[in-house]
Amino acid sequence: MPIDNQTQTAFDPTTIPVPPLHGYRIRADMSFPEAAAAFDEHLSCPVEAGQARYRAFRTMRDIRTKIKALSKFFGRLKLRDIHIGHLREYQKVRSSNERGLWAHTAGPNKINAELGLLLRIMKLGDAYSSVIESYYEELQADECEIPKALSQEEQERFLGVAASRPEWAIVHWYSLLAVHIAFSSDELRTLRQGDINLTYQIVAVNRKAGKNKFRRREVPLTESAAVWALGRLLDRSIGLVGQSPEKYLFPARVSRGNFNGDFHMGETGIRKQFEAVRDVAGLRWFQLNGWRHTAITRMAEAGIPIATIMARAGHCAPKMTQH
Repeated sequence: MPIDNQTQTAFDPTTIPVPPLHGYRIRADMSFPEAAAAFDEHLSCPVEAGQARYRAFRTMRDIRTKIKALSKFFGRLKLRDIHIGHLREYQKVRSSNERGLWAHTAGPNKINAELGLLLRIMKLGDAYSSVIESYYEELQADECEIPKALSQEEQERFLGVAASRPEWAIVHWYSLLAVHIAFSSDELRTLRQGDINLTYQIVAVNRKAGKNKFRRREVPLTESAAVWALGRLLDRSIGLVGQSPEKYLFPARVSRGNFNGDFHMGETGIRKQFEAVRDVAGLRWFQLNGWRHTAITRMAEAGIPIATIMARAGHCAPKMTQH
């Protein structure tokens, strides 16, 4: 091809103007909700197409969940007015939920993460004082803050209670599936109809939901109870929102009897029924994500090799499985 002799202008990056901070400038005179909104905008990537982003979807979701929790306590305060007493009071009431601000109490790890985000926002707004720097102490991290696994007897008791009433059927199906495939609660509720192949008895973590390459995996269904439960859940999804590979297995409820399959249920989707079952079963300490740890425990008790457990659970290192 002929060479284009047209003079080319060299790109000079110094000519790019420094963009103003505009709306995401965080100031000390902002209320916490205003500052949090500016922080959220600050983390939003200006490129919307494709996979370009500053933060992964899961990271942004976690940040917004922390902001929601913090707003229930700090919502009326300006950043410059938040002092060490507020931080210590937050630690107290967040762990006990004595004021009923949140649906549940929180452990030290979660409280530390929430206050860590608050302090980050305060630093960006020049509202972080030397007193906070000198006197703020994190709660002692709970190394055992892993949802406790059920024993075999407790597992059978829970499943028996879940199967005893029609209104708890979804908890029964969910639990039968969860205790076999070792998915996290996030991985389960973000399953789509297209992630399920009952012909070959395989279920896959949705590629958008897996937090890393190890968590994006396919798991065989080797237990007839799990296959049966997954079939019931799939029938339910199709009955509620129609059949499509992109529809969620656990569609979001818009209103009573009205569901939208383009969105998955939230973290509280089946919590009410789940907590009713565990209370009747006398297992009030058990958490929804405890099914993942129960599944891993059952595999270990059965003598399944660590490498196989790692593959099923999506662990990237043996230390995670041992933990």
